[in-house]
Amino acid sequence: MKGSRLYIDLFKVFRDVAETKNFSKAAEQNYITQSAVSQQIAFLEEHFGKQLIIRGKGIFSLTQEGTIFLKACEDILQTYQHTVDELDGELKDIAQTVNIEAIYTIGFYHIPPLVKSFMKKYNHINLHIEYNRSDRIYTNVIHGVCDFGIVAYPLQHPLIHIEYGPDEELLFVCSPKDKMAKKKKIHLKDLKDKNFIAFNKEIPTRQAVDKILKEHKVKVITIHEFDNVETLKQSLELGDGVSLLPGATVQKELKRKTLVSISIEEGPFYRKTGIITRKDRPISKATQEAIKYLSQ
Repeated sequence: MKGSRLYIDLFKVFRDVAETKNFSKAAEQNYITQSAVSQQIAFLEEHFGKQLIIRGKGIFSLTQEGTIFLKACEDILQTYQHTVDELDGELKDIAQTVNIEAIYTIGFYHIPPLVKSFMKKYNHINLHIEYNRSDRIYTNVIHGVCDFGIVAYPLQHPLIHIEYGPDEELLFVCSPKDKMAKKKKIHLKDLKDKNFIAFNKEIPTRQAVDKILKEHKVKVITIHEFDNVETLKQSLELGDGVSLLPGATVQKELKRKTLVSISIEEGPFYRKTGIITRKDRPISKATQEAIKYLSQ
């Protein structure tokens, strides 16, 4: 949860706790842990400065404030569902905003021309895009902070629906000053003990690259790790080492010849991309249309 804002799922969790009178059952219904339910109820009570639930050994009841809040939760969830149903009709010329979160290596390099095309066709729909880490995008999609997320190597989750996008080639890149730059083709074994510049370990693309190298029994010397592809590319341009990067992220540098790409004999290798939404949440017509465009 970001700051002190309230999200639609908080209202649903509270309603489910009140209806089941059981934190564990509410957790199962929302595919979260019992601890997470307790934390969300505590957050609500702290937010309003009121005790909402009286709980103890064999005791569960709503306070007067809790009863008032439960009624509000039911009204809000009903209004939300009605609004989604309305939006799910024809795309009318009503100003709408679709909130999207994307990892930087897709959102910044691949999405902009598609966004431009979409907003030209539907000039009353604003696509608001923020960049975030993959793990945070999953959290924000589940909590309803954004309408959908765009990630690499999408992971299966009981609350998440995945709409797979096009695969993106991973390219071997290095500085023109590097000895390997003159080769027409390389073998992965040529990277053995080579200085390597990588993403941070928690980034899925890094994990995929590590897996490729491991499967081909190639050990590199990782000298730098970055969570920002722009910083990573700058290090490459200085001639510090080599890397495997998504093709879309290096097109500008390849055109300017500040980086060189060489085909890999064992390749090509691709990274999967996907758009993620929450399974049990209705999707507006505007969001559906945006997903259709951006999954091209």
